[in-house]
Amino acid sequence: MTATLPEADVAAAEHKSLREVAHELPVPEGFRVEIIGGVIIVSPSPTGKHGRVVWRLVDMLLPKLPEGYGIETNLGVDKRAGADDYAIPDLFVAPEEVLDTASTEILPEAVILVAEVVSQSSQTTDRVAKLKQYAESGIPVYLLVDPHAGEITVFSDPAMATGEYRARHTVPWGDILALPGPLGAEIDSACFPSLQGWTRP
Repeated sequence: MTATLPEADVAAAEHKSLREVAHELPVPEGFRVEIIGGVIIVSPSPTGKHGRVVWRLVDMLLPKLPEGYGIETNLGVDKRAGADDYAIPDLFVAPEEVLDTASTEILPEAVILVAEVVSQSSQTTDRVAKLKQYAESGIPVYLLVDPHAGEITVFSDPAMATGEYRARHTVPWGDILALPGPLGAEIDSACFPSLQGWTRP
């Protein structure tokens, strides 16, 4: 289950920035710590089915990457320069020279796509909070793979001032979704694991 720590509680008690508090939290191995909307979110290790979806996405995106770009599954993406908020997408695409960093996060300007696979504990975070944060960051394309809803959605054309994406296209699980922008990849969700075993509404 995802745990959250309100900004006022942790930052005031520690007299540190929220980012410093997040980086110093003693979390179990495999857990991810993010700051979304001013709240520290600690997420458990993903399931095997979740991981299979991520790596099948990698397989589909790799042949379509622009020259000099790579896929990342571990680094965080800042909301903007100087902000405490940052997310760790299930995967994102950015230039290799940016990914070759000694830092644990990068600035969002270099990112051309982020993707999240919704898990049982991340449904509200991925569908609402991260959708807003990625749009506010100006990330051009947000791919949301949602086995719990039985669909995949691509959001594009971000409006940074309002934290919304102007364009959205959704297809049911099992169909093909075409990505806009420089990647031009097709996501064939028939290649993903079956929906059996995922909690459905």
